[in-house]
Amino acid sequence: MDEGRRCVTGPRWLLGSGLMALLAGCCWAAWSVRRHSALQPQDVAGVLGLPLGILGVLAGTAVSVGALRLQRATDARAVALDRLARAVQDVEVAERTHMLGTGAHLIDLPVEVTPRQGGTEPPGAQRLSGVADWYCAAPGRLVLTGEPGAGKTVLAVHLVVRLLATRAPTDPVPVRLAVRDLPPAHTRRRWWGRSRTVGGFEPWLRDSLVKAYEVPGAAAADLVARRLVIPVLDGLDEMDPDEAEPRRASRALAELNAYQSVDGSAPLVLTCRERRYEDLSARHAWLREATLLRIGGVDAEQARRYVALRSDGRASPMDAAVAAPADGAVAEALGSPFYLGLACEVYGAGAYGPDAHGTDAYGSDTHGAPAGAAPPLTARASAAEIREQLLARYVAAATGSANAAVRRARKSLTGDRTVWGRLREYEARRVQRWLRRMAVAEGQGELTLGRIVGRYVSSAASVVTTLSITAVALCTVPDAVRGWVPATWWVHREGLTGTASTTGAAAMAGAVASVTALGGASALYDATPPGSPDRVRRLRLNRWERLRRASASALSRSVLLASTVGVALLGAAARHSDGFAAVPQECWYGVGFVVALSWFVTFTVRQPFAAYTIRRGHIGCAVVPVVVAVVVWAAGRAHPWAAAASWGALAAVALVLWRTGAVPGFALLGVFPAGVVGMKPTAFVPADGFAAGVVTGLTAYYVLACVFLCPDAGPRLLHAIGRAWREAGWLHRPVRLGVAFLVGVGLEIMAGFATAVFLAVAFTATDLAGGLARGAATLTGAALGRVPPRLDAFLAWAYHAGLLRVVGGAYRFRHRELQEWLARDAH
Repeated sequence: MDEGRRCVTGPRWLLGSGLMALLAGCCWAAWSVRRHSALQPQDVAGVLGLPLGILGVLAGTAVSVGALRLQRATDARAVALDRLARAVQDVEVAERTHMLGTGAHLIDLPVEVTPRQGGTEPPGAQRLSGVADWYCAAPGRLVLTGEPGAGKTVLAVHLVVRLLATRAPTDPVPVRLAVRDLPPAHTRRRWWGRSRTVGGFEPWLRDSLVKAYEVPGAAAADLVARRLVIPVLDGLDEMDPDEAEPRRASRALAELNAYQSVDGSAPLVLTCRERRYEDLSARHAWLREATLLRIGGVDAEQARRYVALRSDGRASPMDAAVAAPADGAVAEALGSPFYLGLACEVYGAGAYGPDAHGTDAYGSDTHGAPAGAAPPLTARASAAEIREQLLARYVAAATGSANAAVRRARKSLTGDRTVWGRLREYEARRVQRWLRRMAVAEGQGELTLGRIVGRYVSSAASVVTTLSITAVALCTVPDAVRGWVPATWWVHREGLTGTASTTGAAAMAGAVASVTALGGASALYDATPPGSPDRVRRLRLNRWERLRRASASALSRSVLLASTVGVALLGAAARHSDGFAAVPQECWYGVGFVVALSWFVTFTVRQPFAAYTIRRGHIGCAVVPVVVAVVVWAAGRAHPWAAAASWGALAAVALVLWRTGAVPGFALLGVFPAGVVGMKPTAFVPADGFAAGVVTGLTAYYVLACVFLCPDAGPRLLHAIGRAWREAGWLHRPVRLGVAFLVGVGLEIMAGFATAVFLAVAFTATDLAGGLARGAATLTGAALGRVPPRLDAFLAWAYHAGLLRVVGGAYRFRHRELQEWLARDAH
């Protein structure tokens, strides 16, 4: 574990010093015996006593260090487990309070229990409170099923909080995650015939601990391997569309069944809609050795008791609704806690007093603010129509209640001490439009800022912002640098004027900035969350502390960036000294190869991906560079400009094929070295120096990536490389600066000092423009009415208004029914 490794760094140096002392003692003894050949036996014994004594001390130290390391690892594991428990408790207690409110209006619903084979759980009809008692006493495998809105997520959160309250210091920690994010595992047959499965549940669980709760990677792997984590997995029914075959859910159940411990099946909790779980069971896919709980609906007596509990004594339309016949459409529509609470919110209209927190048992807001006139429930003929009417009023009712809470907090003398005192009011129509876009974006995958704003809008905003900042920097900074250096440095080749050198350097920097801007736009769309969920869990935010941390982070990043760029420019300037003239071209060839290969490998580890996902993509990665090299070589035999033109045309064609999905995006990387080889077949010759080494390193990386970065072995290999890199943490800074120095030297060799300056400026500008590009995308989306101007503040408001929740460190819709209704309304 990480904590243990830091603790034994000193003993490691001690053991290393002991080994060196032992080696020195052996050498001295051998030298003494050989020099004085006439030594008496007692003298020889005295000479050999030194290394033997050192060996004894070293052996004793090794045993002591081993015991110390074991104790340190045990202590570090206990510390990591305690920190994880506290982090989960902070999150889940806030979630339960947010769902139930401080009034704890929890409906003790009936539960039908089907024990596992050989299990000791009491079978038959029970209540939610009884289930929580016997499960927390002996955690095992549990499946929670029920109709939509039955309260499966609420029970899962309640179980997590109860487990944390009753756990001992060495007991496992429950962690609630969204199972729909579980990637599928892949099985690959090795060349000697045996198969190996990579990816799957355990790596995903480990990565989720790192991402959601900032557990160190080694500590997370240790906790998962020792089964010190109880996964509480929410939403198995969300892994596949309702009308599609449940392939992903079936594979997930197979992986969960393989999740075993030394005592048998490892404990976990799984929630799923009843109809989907029955469909899976009919396909012989279910969670083995698990107790099955079916959460029942709200009967008439419970509904009347719940309405009376929330009423302040005044008459309300809900009184007539709960008094309707038990076999009618109204009773059927209000048979789930979600729709019952939603009806109380929509039809309360001031007849219900708010609780201390403002939410009901299943997430609907209860601040008592009027939501406007709504048609009576009895005006609809069927339960489906009644529920559709309630969903159509959901956003408006929650918005009205939240706005009323904001107004009350502002008028209160202690309003600045509550969460509502820091929020603002929103218009229900705009809230519904923003949430509609979020519902569509979440249906496309992980909820990101780019998906909410739109691919083309976010890409255009990111590219324009990045290129504008880079253009301004390129027009001002290099001229200032040019005045500080000798004029001879600026001209790269003899006979080349300074203007031509500057123009070529600016063109190359612009090309690099364009590629970087496109990569940033892709990251904004696929991997940029819309806000920080941690912000909504804290009742009071310390602005000065946030400002201090943000300033420290910005300063640290700026210093690291400035030092890297400065060392690169220092390397470019060092080329003008006489010391580099004696270095042979073969050495520069090796330097170029190492720099190119190491840079791309480092980038790949930081941005894990697969070169291709299907066999067709593998074929495309192999065919595209070959076609480009052959065509460019044939065109180059006619005229050099024809080779350059064909190279650009083929790159454009490859880009179009990538956009249409015919070839993977990784094949575009092979276009560059293939074009270089086509224009100059001897590009790999070591006599060409650094440039040839860079082309060779890029080609080697491309070939190795196509071979090893397949969907089966790629994630495992990248994880191993990243782990090895993290192990050598003390090497990060010197290696980074050394590579930067060599890059500066290589740029001066290939294109001159002017190009090195322009590329350094472009690199710095594009790196600093990342945050501004995100802000530009948000402002553009706000101007088009797709997102609010302050998206983070709106997400926090929607969370407290009961429209969103936080699962696994990411925002989700509070109720899937609302998300599905908004997505249908968008189409």
